[in-house]
Amino acid sequence: TLCYHGSFPFSDWGKTWKSILTVDENTGVNDVVRDPRNPDVLYATTYQRRRHIWTLIDGGPGSGIHKSVDAGATWKKLENGLPKEDMGRIGLAIAPSKPDVVYAIVEAANKAGGFYRSTDQGGSWEKRSSYVAGSPQYYNELFVDPKLDTRVYSMDTWMQVTEDAGKTFHKVGEVFKHVDNHVLWIDPADTDHLIGGCDGGLYESYDRGATWAWFENLPLAQFYRLGLDDALPFYNVYGGTQDNNTVGGPKQTSTVHGIVNADWFITVGGDGFQTAVDPEDPNIVYSESQHGVLSRYDRRTGEAIDIQPQPGAGDPPLRWNWDAPLIISPHAHTRLYFAAQRVFRSDDRGNTWTPVSGDLTRQTDRNKLKVMGRVYSVDAVAKNA
Repeated sequence: TLCYHGSFPFSDWGKTWKSILTVDENTGVNDVVRDPRNPDVLYATTYQRRRHIWTLIDGGPGSGIHKSVDAGATWKKLENGLPKEDMGRIGLAIAPSKPDVVYAIVEAANKAGGFYRSTDQGGSWEKRSSYVAGSPQYYNELFVDPKLDTRVYSMDTWMQVTEDAGKTFHKVGEVFKHVDNHVLWIDPADTDHLIGGCDGGLYESYDRGATWAWFENLPLAQFYRLGLDDALPFYNVYGGTQDNNTVGGPKQTSTVHGIVNADWFITVGGDGFQTAVDPEDPNIVYSESQHGVLSRYDRRTGEAIDIQPQPGAGDPPLRWNWDAPLIISPHAHTRLYFAAQRVFRSDDRGNTWTPVSGDLTRQTDRNKLKVMGRVYSVDAVAKNA
């Protein structure tokens, strides 16, 4: 009954917990893998990071790889052959067919990161290549083929695979498949059979990624924001989703089949956020995607027009939040308010805009603000990414 969650094991089904691997207040544990031959042999990665609205520091001296041979009672930090620079997110995987082989994909400062392999249970490490995922804080997860210790899959925007233990990587292949990959199951009986989880849902392949089938009957979505309209006889619900457009659909229908996929429609692409609907004309829908891309969608015609405010001549560039605020005035249904570092107003449904405020930010240099107790230089791990 001994189970692990991060660095906290429990033996009484979660009633009590004891921390067995700690570094400091800025560092946690993100990967734990176990030797399949001996459950007392554990490898764990520690990960120092701080992410604020205004910056990211994705590493520090607290990051590293640790090993325990007594089920987590004691730990040894592994360092032989690993980067001497500050490290960030590290992904680990053991080769099931040859458990002496351990892989690590390492984010590190000053281009010291890359893909590392140990053939002696972590005693020493060799840098096989400089490959790391496109956004290590978002990916850096590895899966080794159960039958072939030199074949390793790396989760990335486009899923990557190496056939030579990390010397080279190439795309697995994602024709008609959504990108942004996070997890992979490899069938131990047939390693050509894969099931992948990504930002677009769940996909299955029987030819190692040459072709994929999408499980379209799984209603999966992550919603940032929801909105409603006043349509009759049934109002519509709008949702801005992570990476999968802004969609709208009816609260109910008058058919015996109920709500079906065909009742839903897309108003704008990208990551979806605020949706505001004209309270007097539910056919006029305002939707936005990341960084203030705002559009006006007409349900009658399917026409979508970009109405994002632009800086005036001589004005500084507009700085949009990932999820920018938008409202329709309760006093005039054609009046919109939309904000970057300035607030803008439109009285004609976004055809023209007038700034109604100055720069509302503090004009602080974010590179002079302390993170984790100190000011970091430009070469810190993933600074400001």
